[in-house]
Amino acid sequence: MSRFAPAAILRRLSGGAEGGRHSAYWRAVTLLTSGSFASQLIGIVSMLLLARIYAPAEFGSYAVFFAIAGLLTLFATAKYDAAIHLARSETEAGEIALVACGISCLIGPLIAATAPFAHLFLADLTPRPALFIVLLAIASSTGGLVAALSAWATQLQRFSALTTGRVLQSSVTALLSIALGVTHWDATGLMLGFAAGQVALVIWLAHQLQVPTVLRRFTRRAARARAIRHRNFPKFLLASELLNYTSGNLFSFTTAPLFGPTTLGHYSLGFRLATMPINLIGFSMGSIFRAAISPQHMAPADIPALYRTTATRLAAIGAAVTIPLLVAGPQLFRFAFGAEWTMAGFYVQILAPFIFIRFVVGPLTAIALRAGRPGLDTMIQLLFLASSAIAVAFGAWMDSFTITLIAFAVLQSLVYLLYLVLGYRLALALAANSGKQ
Repeated sequence: MSRFAPAAILRRLSGGAEGGRHSAYWRAVTLLTSGSFASQLIGIVSMLLLARIYAPAEFGSYAVFFAIAGLLTLFATAKYDAAIHLARSETEAGEIALVACGISCLIGPLIAATAPFAHLFLADLTPRPALFIVLLAIASSTGGLVAALSAWATQLQRFSALTTGRVLQSSVTALLSIALGVTHWDATGLMLGFAAGQVALVIWLAHQLQVPTVLRRFTRRAARARAIRHRNFPKFLLASELLNYTSGNLFSFTTAPLFGPTTLGHYSLGFRLATMPINLIGFSMGSIFRAAISPQHMAPADIPALYRTTATRLAAIGAAVTIPLLVAGPQLFRFAFGAEWTMAGFYVQILAPFIFIRFVVGPLTAIALRAGRPGLDTMIQLLFLASSAIAVAFGAWMDSFTITLIAFAVLQSLVYLLYLVLGYRLALALAANSGKQ
């Protein structure tokens, strides 16, 4: 068993001074972050090459594929993957994960069944519409499997397996995307690379978690019991996540028709590259924060202190990364990718404050689930969606993508600040209620 076993973490987090209380938590963050650095470095280096192989318009087409795949991935698990972090035992965590995996295996064939009709609605987006649908089916199904298996591995503190898997995923994606690009594939090369990386990660995690062995002990009765017990996740959290994802990816669905695929390509590559380094840290801290505050690992009285220290450290790290983008975004992108990508740096410069606040608050949003308030999360996601829609509508009315980005950054930052305050109040309420029991 990992040295970050649940019992060990609980003992460390529940006793001693506040600094010592969280030492195991921060060592876990450091392990997961440093181990994932290699995968992010591969991604950054590959983007430097891919930006010189594929045109901005091809990145725009890939952005649409990526956005649709991400949306379908939410349905692939029905958000049962989030319930894994509320498990009170390893057996329960595995059973919930297998419920999510079963749903993920069903969605791929349903999407692939639409391939014969793909030319009717995808002819303007890709010259290979049927292949687009097949790759979309693979990416969506494996995306759900990745979400479920990654949550399971996190809950079991299998951080080494996660980090190694991400390096494998990044390597496969980069190598295949570059190979297809130099042989003159269009945006489909990027899609193939992404899908192949997902498949590689699923195979790796399934092996590390010994899924075949666990499956032999898994029964239909257990699946039904876990699905019923955690039915509030698809009922409430799925809607919340759909709202959140739609608001966060509204540009991917609206920019190409409003301002052209080249504009979408600039925005997509710029935003993805600018957030890649801090997403590494944010994902690591968010994953471990969700696991650490679960009933299995932490007493409610300790949650407010962890919330504060996590927010403070995220703010320090986020400032170090986003200030250079705010000061010299266009110059950095021109130097790294060439003059045709200068506009991408300008877009990132506008979004830098929003990237910062999202980085700080994003990992902390799991507090709503721990507090049993999925409805509050849904309300916040409605605000995210409304702010995105207002920004897109205002920018379309002014016929300016720059104005769209400015409005988006301001409105979304305000919503994230609200989430930060409400999240801390939930943490305090958990601690207060535990003291009364």
